[in-house]
Amino acid sequence: MARRILAIALVAGLLVACGSDPTVPVPAPTGEGTSVASVDPIPPAALPGHAAAPVALDAGTLALDAVDASGLQTLLQEAGFVAGTQRQFSRTGAGRRRIVARVLTFETPEGAERYLMWLRGNVADVIGKAQPNDALGAPAGGIVFEHAPNPCCHSETRAFLAMWSRGRHVVTLVVDGPAARAPAVPELVSQLDAAV
Repeated sequence: MARRILAIALVAGLLVACGSDPTVPVPAPTGEGTSVASVDPIPPAALPGHAAAPVALDAGTLALDAVDASGLQTLLQEAGFVAGTQRQFSRTGAGRRRIVARVLTFETPEGAERYLMWLRGNVADVIGKAQPNDALGAPAGGIVFEHAPNPCCHSETRAFLAMWSRGRHVVTLVVDGPAARAPAVPELVSQLDAAV
């Protein structure tokens, strides 16, 4: 009987471990004694597609973007990261496309710029090897990077990462999927900038 209970517990643990995706941000813990700052969520009508529920981002969750997660978490703390919010928008009609929009708040504009400098230098951590696409503008002196899929990898898709700052806020937009197209990016960036 004890072996059977142990076997069931082991299988349940493996199912939980295998079913979790560490790259998907989870809401920050809000248990007793935990103080979590919050920012207004990105409106569900900000961008086209089906809007998922907003997700609160703390420094630990945001650090999962980096290959060196502990290094990014340290940078976020030193830059005065306060809180972040994320919302995903997806569509399947007219081609599958996913949009992930984020607004990150820092204590000062200098802290926001420090994170933005890190992000510019570590785009590969977020969307893979990418180059700036100067034809796709972003507000406030921002930049758009484009990842072109490897023709040898049929499951890889084109991806775009736009980033810009507004005072002490950093706004980012990732567009990927088989239907991700460069001509759509400027309008998506403009819509998000107007909504936040």
